[in-house]
Amino acid sequence: MKKLNLLAGALVFSLTSLNGCAVTPPPVQTSTQPGKVAVQPIHSPPQVIYRIDKNRYLTLEDYSNCDDGSIYYHNDNKKVKTKLWFLSRGTMNYKGKFIWAAKNDDILALPFVRGDNDACGDSLRGCAYSILSASNDGGKKFSDITFDASNSSGSKEYTIVLTDDAIYIKSDRYPADKYSINSAGEFYNVRQAWIRDEFYKGMIKLGVPEDVLVKKNPLGYSDLRLTNKYHYSEAQSAALIVKAAALFDKYNDSPITEKLPDLKQDSSASNRFSCKTTLHPSQPKNQG
Repeated sequence: MKKLNLLAGALVFSLTSLNGCAVTPPPVQTSTQPGKVAVQPIHSPPQVIYRIDKNRYLTLEDYSNCDDGSIYYHNDNKKVKTKLWFLSRGTMNYKGKFIWAAKNDDILALPFVRGDNDACGDSLRGCAYSILSASNDGGKKFSDITFDASNSSGSKEYTIVLTDDAIYIKSDRYPADKYSINSAGEFYNVRQAWIRDEFYKGMIKLGVPEDVLVKKNPLGYSDLRLTNKYHYSEAQSAALIVKAAALFDKYNDSPITEKLPDLKQDSSASNRFSCKTTLHPSQPKNQG
């Protein structure tokens, strides 16, 4: 079964990670001729790239093309406008379904996906997965949820659903993964947490001392502590490795029952990101 890991922490992306290679904003155009007025970059008018409902939507602003703008969340009823991210390319690279069913202003999220022809500029992440950056406090703090789309084309098979209390990510090839919010306000993979908990309880039943176990990691325990503190022999340690692997496989290979929620969207709602290139202005000539 595929593994999905939650990378908790603030929203810290490098442009290299999101886009495969570093991207810098276009420089301001200046004139070296006396009397000439410097021409500032011309931005296209804001446009809605995703509609949640009648009053809530995402806009692309401060952009000259669909890949280089800032993304904002709006709730007109509450006069809320929140900047979610400053470079739209990674989000516009996502070509799967995106269902924003959360009714409150606390759940905010954007996917970030590598372009098909972008180099794998991040040596740690490489091309292995994409990121859904999610917040449950209105954008004060974001957590990174990874999913297995390696590039824009690969993201077409994905569906991401946001609800008030959970996020669901599903590939056409796999059952859905559900991410809930823990007491610390962080998103966690519900199934992976269940596997860890059941493995932990099973190891206790096998007689493994509790202070040897590393509850946060599947198959996590300190073999060194077993040897030094509890005087396990090599044969005992080897036998435990076999039992631990069998115990983990028992839960990891169990049927996955999680499904996408059955939701009714607003009739005006989007289910994909879209950007109209016809709104892009041409660069005017220098005046003077």
